[in-house]
Amino acid sequence: MITRNSYKAILALALIISVSFILPQRTQACGPFFTDAIFVYSKHPDLPFENFATGKLGVLQSSWARSYLVAAYRHLTGNRLSESEAKAIKSLWDDRLNNTFESNDDQWIKKWNETRKRVPGLATPPEIKVYRNREKPHEYETYLNCQQDAFENAEATLNERIKTLGAESPGVKGWLAAQDLVFANCSEGTHIPDGTGTDLPSLIRADRAYQIAAANFYATNFDEAKKQFDLIAQDKSSPWRDKAAYLAARSMLRKGSLADKEEDGRPALADAEARLNAVLKDKSAAASHHAATRLLNLVRLRLHPEEKLHELAHSLVKKDASADFKQDVWDYTALMDKFLGDGSESDETTKAKPPTGLTGDELSDWVVTFQDASPAAATHSLDQWEKSKALPWLLAAISKASGRQPKADTLLSAAANIDHNSPAFPSLAYHSVRLLIESNRGSEARTMLDKILAADRQKMPASAVNLLLSQRMTLAQNLEEFLLTAPRVPAGFSDDSDGRELPEEESAIKDMTKGFDVFFDQDAASVFNKAMPVGIITDAGRAKTLAPNLRRDVVQAAFVRAALLDDSETANQAALLLQEIYPELRDFLGVYQKAATPDARRFAATFLSLKFPGLRPYVSSGVGRTTELKEVDSYRDNYWCAEPPISRGGPLSDDPEAKVKAKPITPPEFLKASQPLAAKQFTSLQALGTAPNYFCRIAIAWAEKNPADPRAPEALHLAVRSTRFGCTNAETGRWSKAAYDLLHSRYPNTTWAKNTKYWFKG
Repeated sequence: MITRNSYKAILALALIISVSFILPQRTQACGPFFTDAIFVYSKHPDLPFENFATGKLGVLQSSWARSYLVAAYRHLTGNRLSESEAKAIKSLWDDRLNNTFESNDDQWIKKWNETRKRVPGLATPPEIKVYRNREKPHEYETYLNCQQDAFENAEATLNERIKTLGAESPGVKGWLAAQDLVFANCSEGTHIPDGTGTDLPSLIRADRAYQIAAANFYATNFDEAKKQFDLIAQDKSSPWRDKAAYLAARSMLRKGSLADKEEDGRPALADAEARLNAVLKDKSAAASHHAATRLLNLVRLRLHPEEKLHELAHSLVKKDASADFKQDVWDYTALMDKFLGDGSESDETTKAKPPTGLTGDELSDWVVTFQDASPAAATHSLDQWEKSKALPWLLAAISKASGRQPKADTLLSAAANIDHNSPAFPSLAYHSVRLLIESNRGSEARTMLDKILAADRQKMPASAVNLLLSQRMTLAQNLEEFLLTAPRVPAGFSDDSDGRELPEEESAIKDMTKGFDVFFDQDAASVFNKAMPVGIITDAGRAKTLAPNLRRDVVQAAFVRAALLDDSETANQAALLLQEIYPELRDFLGVYQKAATPDARRFAATFLSLKFPGLRPYVSSGVGRTTELKEVDSYRDNYWCAEPPISRGGPLSDDPEAKVKAKPITPPEFLKASQPLAAKQFTSLQALGTAPNYFCRIAIAWAEKNPADPRAPEALHLAVRSTRFGCTNAETGRWSKAAYDLLHSRYPNTTWAKNTKYWFKG
């Protein structure tokens, strides 16, 4: 049953389809935005979309937009998209991803003005704006009032009239003056051409009647426009007679679409429906039948949305049954979004969606059930699979099953019988492994993953491979297995500033990645940072399994972490590795290695970290820090926070409000025995706080005890600098001022004091 609010939402939806954007445009959040690696796409399948459209589905995600699930359903049923359907739906995805639904009105207007120049002696063409504000109380809403067909029709008519009457004829010039008035209504006001002249040629008089009707249409005088078009339809001599009935219906459709209330809009929409049905029955109006059919679909979207949704669903599951597959998928998924919400976490309507899909058609039932995480959906999907044994329902059922479910083995057996070339195979493989892990059958899961990664890896999208590698990483029985599965090839790169996971330009990717093609995803980085003792991190850095960029990051994290924990033995081992990678650190590391006391080691490590802001006790996920080790990053990606970094676009402070929620960690099997030690070390690191505060404390304490050390004033200067460019919290200002005051009181005449003009609140 459709509620009043649902109707209003669908009304707005259909208006978007009919007259383009009525709602305010999505805007980006405040920057800066940092491009980073995406290992598993969550908003859409892997790019390029051609692969998905032709059945390379990867591991289906319930978070994807429903248009992707429509295509997936077709492939899962064995009724794969035809070449034309794949091309059409790929075009829809490209439009949505790149937000190219805006009109290309600049080109329409430019082309029209070029045609207009064919008439000599004209003044500069008036400015045309194709968007018009709605009337009160919706002035902030705009819609595309004059669409592309209006300009194409005007161009064609002007060329015909010039051919018939001549470019300099009074009739053509009068026609053009009237057309300028018509287009003046596109953005504002009411500008109606004069229709009282009797000295015009009969053809121009017929044109003028059409122009008056069109002007009223664009000026939102819809009843008058309908009246004028009806008169034209009755004029057998008018060249516009065949289109007039369709345009009268269009006037009512626009009136109903722009109505504020359901009760105000429905009569006009019902009138439009009746008129369009009449047009389709009129053989003499055959030229308008295609356009009338599309318009009738829009009317039905508003007047009979649930019926239309199921009608579209039944059409979409049949190969080449739709005359306009792209538009039908758009209409279908848009209706689904309005009934159930768009699936985003912020969409309150998703909380009220039915637990077992929309009844009335199989496609809608499957799509909604697949996206529903409730126990009812799990039960429903299992019931549907047991009844039908259909592949889409097997996938839905296994994706919602748990390892503790009594029928998990039945699902596993069914999934094991699916051909590896099936579009469902990556999804079934991923969820089969998940069920095995959840049921404590790690050995079976490991064997299955090893076979799949050896035989099928090259056939899968990068996101699917990364999901399987993540599972295999959690099953690692030793460090070597972990290091083979922790690195990942990104599925793409994006700043994801507006939630669309838009791809980055190739040139920017090359500059950012510096030629490296493997990185750690968040799960692997979290294991290093929170679940791995520093001794094992050092062992990982010693191994040559990792790519150079990853080994470099692991080694620096091992040294800094061991030094902060005052594990001097491990730190000295890591120092030997680190100076091979960064020869410029050799002297500073030598000072650390020669230090005889904990305080001396602590200060030596602090001084080194202050001189090289890229050092930190954590392994980075994604691309990581791109600024040179010794350089201060302009966006404060320097030193470290109390919490490990989540991404390049993570928080710049340790304030609770700024924290990004990290995913839970699943330690690999070989690390489970060492979790108490890893937890103790991680807790000790967190207790040190954010780096700038820690630096200030150490620099102040060292200068107080060792005032003659020539490094002391520089350390205080660098500590103050770190409070400007590092991770901060509410205590940072106090420590920054304390270091500043000591520097200026004890070392006032040094270069370091003179170069430290301010302290910072953080």
